[in-house]
Amino acid sequence: MKTNKISYSLGITPKFMVVFLLFNGILFSCNNSEKKQDAVNIDHPIVGKWIKVGHAGNTSFNFKKNGLVEGDFGNDKSIDVVAEYEIKNDTIKFVDKKGQACEGYGLYKIDQTDNYVSFDLIEDNCAGRIKTTLGFWVRPNFEDTLSKLNTQIENSSQLELLLNRGRVFLAIGKSVQAKQDFDSFISQDSTNARVYINRAGTRFPHDMKGAVLDCNKSIELNPKNKNAYFLRGLAKYELGEKEQACEDFEKAIELGFSILRIAEQKRCENFWVKTE
Repeated sequence: MKTNKISYSLGITPKFMVVFLLFNGILFSCNNSEKKQDAVNIDHPIVGKWIKVGHAGNTSFNFKKNGLVEGDFGNDKSIDVVAEYEIKNDTIKFVDKKGQACEGYGLYKIDQTDNYVSFDLIEDNCAGRIKTTLGFWVRPNFEDTLSKLNTQIENSSQLELLLNRGRVFLAIGKSVQAKQDFDSFISQDSTNARVYINRAGTRFPHDMKGAVLDCNKSIELNPKNKNAYFLRGLAKYELGEKEQACEDFEKAIELGFSILRIAEQKRCENFWVKTE
């Protein structure tokens, strides 16, 4: 079973990603239109630079106070896309303006702590933006962050510290260390659906059966978790259970992962036809 290597993060290590977006024929669409940027001064903890570390190097977002975010996805210190962003409560909306831009907007849920930020898909029909946005991001001084977390974990029994460190490890591509922290967390608290998704991601591509089991548990705890169905579908497809995988993709689409209707059409067309 062929496994492609691109960076897509629901917790899956960037070095061992299953290609489902770009290599299924979904590319960036161009939109070079510009509008005059209104004067804004955003005061939010997200302002500043965030990175993810993959086998090809770092990718970064730099959120400016003026309401623009610059993305560098090629590890070449050049700006690949500039977008406007707007934050309301725990959601962020992106509208691309320059560079490798997408039409329309992308809406994501923000989860931010002192140690990381993550973006979870709510609504977006641009595969390129989804691929480069989802997952966990850390500040460039992540080594200092890990050192601080190590000290805190040694001197505290707070489970959230293990979770934080595991997600920092995910952001910098260290799946083995991330899984160890998630294992420790789950051994003491088995009620967090999202942690099972995080741990499932660390199992790609070597332990697909384990990934399925983690996704099963996540779905048991939260039946409306679209990410669990999506990851379980990827794992089942790798195991050769193609029809069951496409059923999971269909459920993920129903729950809001609408881009999969296009991204997985080729792999699932024979199975989806039966139910349409």
